[in-house]
Amino acid sequence: MYLKDFTYHKPQTLIEACRILEQCNNGSPIAGGTDILVELKKGLRQNEEIVSLMEIKELKTINENGSELIIGSCATHNEVLKSSLVKKIIPALSEAASKIGTDQIRNTGTIGGNLCTGASCCDMAPILIALNASVEIVSSTSKRVVSLKDFFIFHKETSIKKGELMTKIIVPIPQSNVGTSFEKFGLRETASISVASVCVSITSDGNICTDSSIVIGAVAPTPRMSKKGSEILNGKKINELAKDSALLKSIGETVVKDSLPVDDLRGSAEFRRQLVNVLTQRAVVKAAKRSINYLIE
Repeated sequence: MYLKDFTYHKPQTLIEACRILEQCNNGSPIAGGTDILVELKKGLRQNEEIVSLMEIKELKTINENGSELIIGSCATHNEVLKSSLVKKIIPALSEAASKIGTDQIRNTGTIGGNLCTGASCCDMAPILIALNASVEIVSSTSKRVVSLKDFFIFHKETSIKKGELMTKIIVPIPQSNVGTSFEKFGLRETASISVASVCVSITSDGNICTDSSIVIGAVAPTPRMSKKGSEILNGKKINELAKDSALLKSIGETVVKDSLPVDDLRGSAEFRRQLVNVLTQRAVVKAAKRSINYLIE
């Protein structure tokens, strides 16, 4: 299927992009285009105007300010994956980026675009929510910061309003005693869309899990935090989180109860529940080990 005609804008500044979007009747921003161009070809969206963000250099930076890692919304997945700063500060985020698509997709697709699709299976959302990330959203006249856990409203629906753009992802820099692991299952080794994903972040004192965050993806209309799973995990000894332990199985079963999976071409709801259980247990074990590595290093 061919693309229908549309007006293509290539603004040089953020304010210019916002003003164009404000004036469009049916416009959409585009960064990498790995989602929007496919949807346009398939007739899933009917945008008459497309506003490119790729000339706005401030949207592609990756830096830190001492307490936060700041990732521009138009940084590509491979730029996140290969960033020495990301690898140094949050290596698990680099790992998560490596599990998105192929090199061709990662070279083009952006971290902000991945989030702004609002898809329940967007891979970067679980780990960023687990790390308590926020996003900056701007218009031509205002700026606001939204916690990522509140950014998603429903499948394909976010809190971004007409004329607004996501400009950056703000991630608090974890302490050395925080371990994070992202686990994903797809139907292919590469270029796969998540059938289910889980991210676990654990803070420990070297012996006890003092705090945790568990976020599941692709098994509900939006990425979901499992507060009940964390309640079981918090306060437990790290050495109790051994593979196949009763505690680990209990956490996995509890997290499953927070999922709302559906049947589709990629898997049944029951299959997804089983995946959430297995992936949660794997992620907990890996995150727990990483949370005490600082004592060894």
